[in-house]
Amino acid sequence: MSLDFSWLSDSLYQRWLLTGIGTTLLMSLLGILLMMVFGIIGAIFLHFRTPVLGTITTILVELFRNTPPLVQLFFLYFMLSSLGLSLTDPATGRSIPLFSGFTCAVLSLGLYNGALAVEIIRSGLIAVPAQTVEGARSLGYTRFQTFRHVELPIGLRLSMPAMTNNVVSLIKTSSQAALVAVADIMYGATQIMVETFRNLEVMLLIWLLYVVIASLAVWILRRITILFRIPGYGVDRP
Repeated sequence: MSLDFSWLSDSLYQRWLLTGIGTTLLMSLLGILLMMVFGIIGAIFLHFRTPVLGTITTILVELFRNTPPLVQLFFLYFMLSSLGLSLTDPATGRSIPLFSGFTCAVLSLGLYNGALAVEIIRSGLIAVPAQTVEGARSLGYTRFQTFRHVELPIGLRLSMPAMTNNVVSLIKTSSQAALVAVADIMYGATQIMVETFRNLEVMLLIWLLYVVIASLAVWILRRITILFRIPGYGVDRP
């Protein structure tokens, strides 16, 4: 058996792959931003034990982290249209979803990994030494000021190692977006395989692309961790 990568010289396939890489990166970036917003807000509600919002957050966290992300993606993609959130194409008269597959994929990634991020950030907040919090309060900081200037900055730093794994998981999970016709890496790869029948070669390339993207994300997050580390908290690495 010999490997044939001659199809890579085709400009059409190159465009599909480059478009897919750009779509995957954009989808992952937006998913990470949504994940962090959901994670921080949810962790705040749980940390302060807000009566109603804390309960709602707990229910949502359990719902999203205990169901498969693919099920969540299909649920968002088909459910939003079923609720009437759709538009009518003036050219064909057909009903089209108001939220595209790309939007639903970003929402799915952000909500699923955001549910995990809530617990990760909350664990980081719990890991902040009580003496540090008491020291801030003794300096006259209010409860909110202590959280904003002391607990949250330190807690986010302490949660970075676990958050790195969550980000990598988000990037890998983004490949499911191809199932709702999002032109990501997997979507382009599927089209190339249909036309060339070089399944092994295409999948080897896609495997390599995801390894490179995930490794780059890990490197960036490690550099951020080192850049913002606080001496005496967590593990200091040069």
